[in-house]
Amino acid sequence: MKKVFVFGIDGAMPEKVFGEWLDELPNIKKLMKQGCYAKLNSTIPPVSVTAWTSMTTGKNPAEHGIFEYLYRNRESHIPGKMDLTSSFRVKDKRIWEIVAEEGRKAISCFVPLTWPVKPYDGILISGAPGLVEKGRFAHPIEIKNEIKEILGEDFKIDIRFFRGLTKKDIVKKIKKVTQMHLDIIKYLIKNKEWTLFFGVITGSDRMNHSFWKYCDEKHRKYDSNSIFKNTLKDYYKFLDKELGKIINMLDEDTLIIVSSDHGFTRMHTRVNLSDWLIKEGYLVLKKNLKITSPTRLEHKMVNWKKSKVFANGAYDGQIFINLKGRDPSGIVKSVEYDKLINELEEKIKKILGDDGKILNTKIFKKKDYFGGKCGDVAPDIVIYFDDLEYGANTSLIGNPTLWSPQTAIGSDDAGHSRQGIFIMNKSEKKGNIGEVDILDVAPTILKKLNIKIPEDFKGKVIG
Repeated sequence: MKKVFVFGIDGAMPEKVFGEWLDELPNIKKLMKQGCYAKLNSTIPPVSVTAWTSMTTGKNPAEHGIFEYLYRNRESHIPGKMDLTSSFRVKDKRIWEIVAEEGRKAISCFVPLTWPVKPYDGILISGAPGLVEKGRFAHPIEIKNEIKEILGEDFKIDIRFFRGLTKKDIVKKIKKVTQMHLDIIKYLIKNKEWTLFFGVITGSDRMNHSFWKYCDEKHRKYDSNSIFKNTLKDYYKFLDKELGKIINMLDEDTLIIVSSDHGFTRMHTRVNLSDWLIKEGYLVLKKNLKITSPTRLEHKMVNWKKSKVFANGAYDGQIFINLKGRDPSGIVKSVEYDKLINELEEKIKKILGDDGKILNTKIFKKKDYFGGKCGDVAPDIVIYFDDLEYGANTSLIGNPTLWSPQTAIGSDDAGHSRQGIFIMNKSEKKGNIGEVDILDVAPTILKKLNIKIPEDFKGKVIG
């Protein structure tokens, strides 16, 4: 192939895209018929910054070290200190950097965790999380001026704090930013030289979180009479129409890949995991604290000399052992580690749903799933409550019960699921090829461009 164009749809789900909505997505359907398609197995955990980083580096989370939007900042020497992750923490080369090193032209647009931009011999426009007003969001610098000319207004990476908006405002603002991103993609396709184009639409993720319950009959909050019943599907129809315009701009010998980083599923409520850890005595607050209502948990509120664990995460739950010799003020000895992990696993699996029923909870232990050069920063346990149909609340404590939908940044009716989508319009294998792994995407792109695949890539070539 002379060119590869990747159209990423954050959170696109096979149940809808390959199933219920397919006949109303004619351009996606056409690509599926031309080549192959599959369910894409995401990372553990299926978090956007984790999954897109794996897809674009060809490395699993224990190799690249990205597990969540927040990470433990051990360099601060403050126990439990969590900071917002950024592109600076990604040390491995991204697929566009590998392509550029081979003397080919590459463009990256809006891929999560590329802010601030890391200069390379190509074009890059940052994705979420990121702030236009703080740090460079475009490389080379002249692209920033071109963007303003294209749009005629200020560029936005994302709609922050969308959970605080009305449903009508979410639709209006997310669609506007999505159109902004699509217009930039179309401009760059037409006016810049490229061999690899990797563009991601993240508005789909925000829409999924906000409107899932209106289109899922199995969601406990489903409302068949809601005016928003078709809102999510309409957004995907809008994306499909725009994808059709993009396809018409591409050369016939361009390989087109449409992929998501993970899928989506109903989220009935959340388990208040930090509250549970406090109740069970694993996380101990300072004595002078009086929590009488839901309160944001901060590291300075914790008695680290008595706390064995702390937690992170909003969809999956991530537990970190306060390990002696590894963590500031660590108290758990290495010889106690396995016993504590097994004890937590046994107890967590016994947590019931708010309806009193047993949850189909999955546990992923660090020693079994996160071996790699960055494994030390991995959570010691990752939890999928009810296989992700229950989320985790780790940021608010003092909740009246063990279950609530709210976190410190808002609530959701849907969370991330294990499987996303993968479509490739030119392949030897045709039709439904079952399942592929997220690590398979990068080597497939390089193979199609006749570029040597790095020896440390774990994925396989698709099709």
